[in-house]
Amino acid sequence: MLAGTYAERVVIGDNAKAGSEGSPITLQGEGKPRIVPGSGSGALVQVRRPYWILDGLELDVQRQPVYAVTFQGNVKGSTLANSELHHGTHGAAVTTYDSATGAVIENNHIHDFVKSSGNQDSHGVVVQPASHDITVRNNDIHDNSGDSVQCLGPEGFSSLPPAEGLLIENNHFYANRENAVDIKTCHDVTIRNNKMHGFKPSSTAKGDAVVVHYSARDVVIEDNEVYDSGKGISVGGNHEGPVPSGVVVRRNRVHDISKQGGGEGTAIRLENSEGTVLVNNTVTRADTALILGHGTGGATSNLQVENNLIAESGVAVNLGGQRPGLKMRHNLFPAGAQFTANGKTVDLVGFQQAAGDSTSTTGNAGAAPPAFGPDSVAVDRGANVGLPFCGGAPDIGAVETGC
Repeated sequence: MLAGTYAERVVIGDNAKAGSEGSPITLQGEGKPRIVPGSGSGALVQVRRPYWILDGLELDVQRQPVYAVTFQGNVKGSTLANSELHHGTHGAAVTTYDSATGAVIENNHIHDFVKSSGNQDSHGVVVQPASHDITVRNNDIHDNSGDSVQCLGPEGFSSLPPAEGLLIENNHFYANRENAVDIKTCHDVTIRNNKMHGFKPSSTAKGDAVVVHYSARDVVIEDNEVYDSGKGISVGGNHEGPVPSGVVVRRNRVHDISKQGGGEGTAIRLENSEGTVLVNNTVTRADTALILGHGTGGATSNLQVENNLIAESGVAVNLGGQRPGLKMRHNLFPAGAQFTANGKTVDLVGFQQAAGDSTSTTGNAGAAPPAFGPDSVAVDRGANVGLPFCGGAPDIGAVETGC
């Protein structure tokens, strides 16, 4: 497709040939051809066939209430790449639906999808129920009136099974009205190596960068950098039916989380869930580093909290009373750290007694941005929680030294 402006819908449907794994079909833009709304209905680009590559396009929705791109049905290997999507007023820029399977959304710039009336959510990417094996990678998504990426649960919306197999990695998410990533009832989700910042409270959000709630299951949040937000990572809260389960939060770097603009100022908050694992994270410059087990929506059961490095925070841990089966050890808190347990301010000893934790301690360990590398007090001082490490034992925090 040559440079220029095209008022049309691009439909890769039943009349289009399917590509194959060895021979995908590429719609290549030269000079970033601009597609704007033309005749017909639906998204500007509609993909319903496997192994199609759409590369180098500009999709200017011109404030119309339609998606820029939809993926539907068997779209294994079909990819939206190196494109700019902007200025729509529908529910999202890109969505996957009707059992969409195998779509890849990578290296795109998605911005200014904004709704100003009614339900004001207009997201960057929405993964709808019954979608499978969707990849969202290396995108720059910002200034939308919803989330950068939302995995939409079926509750109150659909009778279909939850989406399954979502990979969100190496993206830059910032300055949306709601969240960077919102995982509702979806299964087998990985959120990895993303940079997320600039999330502040709004009329419909509390300033969380990452939210995992409803009945999400088997979600891994790892190796992300989260900063300049009202809250960093939240698990639990809203739910219908089972609480979130099998959530793993590891090796994240969370910093500069404050109450500015009405935010909670909490780096990581874990509420109603079953078997959440919080290991080898680094938190610095937060009003409160960790809030655990306050009973919002139910108990935080069988929570594992190990090898986390907390530095320069007002309150290191605010420990609620609904935390059956808590396992907490080998965390490092700053010298003179403040703690709250069951609504009362306590010192380290009081906290250890409340948490059943005899191995966590205090000491200043550096770990400042941008390197986050720990000082010697955190090196080789952690427990083996199954992550690779170098030296005699794992380091405490998100960064493993000496490799």
